[in-house]
Amino acid sequence: MNTASHDRQIATSHSILGQLKLACLITLLLVFSGCASLQHQEERIKVTIADLSPLKSTLMEQRFLVKIRLQNRSKEVLNIDGMSFDLNLNGKNFASGVSSQAATIPGFSESMLEVKISSTVFGLIRQLDALQGRQGEPFEYQISGNLSTPDSLFTLPFSESGEINLLPSTAPSSKIK
Repeated sequence: MNTASHDRQIATSHSILGQLKLACLITLLLVFSGCASLQHQEERIKVTIADLSPLKSTLMEQRFLVKIRLQNRSKEVLNIDGMSFDLNLNGKNFASGVSSQAATIPGFSESMLEVKISSTVFGLIRQLDALQGRQGEPFEYQISGNLSTPDSLFTLPFSESGEINLLPSTAPSSKIK
């Protein structure tokens, strides 16, 4: 093999390696920009509990209807086609739920979903036990899960917490004179 032919092979190899490096770099940039857009997605939704009411239950399973408020905190329309979540009370698992309800939430708007959730008798016993130890203190809740969107391969994770005061307000009532 002559030197010119050998030099062309080396140049071709370097050219192919350079193209592979460039392709890898572009792929990495796309992956990282995708991860950055995921962070943006997590911040655009807030999920809170608006109401919780009991449904028909059995000895081993309690059912509740929970109204969930979805707030879209961005200017883009948010399409939801399902969700799954867990509800914890006082740091203990209480109930879980899934929904295939669809919702289209315009920018800077909100929507309400009604979802049936299930709790086992053991979850209820844990909460009754915790209720006795709380002595009038509010219950702490956490709702966490994922929202599914038809616009993305990824789900939108959420986690929100708050308090539920089970006692009536002790604030003095105002009287009109």
